[in-house]
Order: sequence, then structure tokens, then C-alpha cells
Amino acid sequence: MTDEAEFRQFVALRSTSLLRTAYLLVGDWAHAEDVLQTALTKTYLAWRRLGEINAIEAYARRVLVTIVGGQAVE
Repeated sequence: MTDEAEFRQFVALRSTSLLRTAYLLVGDWAHAEDVLQTALTKTYLAWRRLGEINAIEAYARRVLVTIVGGQAVE
């Protein structure tokens, strides 16, 4: 399976759960979708570097938290 196919599968399987996490962090569905898109983009860019780790969802959640934390500072 190619990297892109693996990433698409990850998104298909985990995006609903990640969206709920984003909503819990920001309290607004539209903002949560925006934050999730940014987090998924960053996760995709790191996909090859992440390799075979079993904690890709945890990585994506950490990216969500980092993005939201950075927005709070601005």
C-alpha cells in the first residue's frame, strides 16, 4: 500500500474521532473542522517520518493540541 493510500485509510478510519477531540478543544464545530484539517495536513507531511509507529492517532491528537495551544497564545 502506498503512503497516500495508507494516509487516506487512516483519515477514513480516525477522522470522526479526531474531529470530536478537536471540538472538545475548541468548542465550535466549524473551528474544530478547520483545526482538524490543519492537523491532518501536518500529519500527512510527517507521514514518512512517522514510519511504522503504532501511535499515529496519538501523534495527530498531539498536533491538534499544539495547534489549539498556539492559537490561544496569539
